[in-house]
Amino acid sequence: MTRRKTNSNPIVPPLSRDGYSGMKSKIRQLIGRRICRFRHQRLISQAELAAMLNTFHPPITRDVVANWENGRTEAPAYCIQLIAFSLEAKVADILPDLTFKEIIVGQMMDPSGSRRRNRQPT
Repeated sequence: MTRRKTNSNPIVPPLSRDGYSGMKSKIRQLIGRRICRFRHQRLISQAELAAMLNTFHPPITRDVVANWENGRTEAPAYCIQLIAFSLEAKVADILPDLTFKEIIVGQMMDPSGSRRRNRQPT
């Protein structure tokens, strides 16, 4: 059994079970809630939204849309514009309003200056 390291750095958020920082999980949940809200406003089911998106980029199923809305998976960046178009919304309405500080806290910088994921070594 391997023990998980605890994160003692107060600036960098701790990793969640999926290996990402809590910030990434928070962003996924915010985007998912907004997709769900716009979908309900337009009276579109998850299956109907999946069918609309499937015409642009298969394979997107109802399960994929449900996972986005529940924050279990991340909606790919290339799909955000398609989702906004399908829901007759603006991309800015789908994406959360984040401050620069919130974005930086969700990332770690290598000493070389390149960004790296907030993952534990395997």
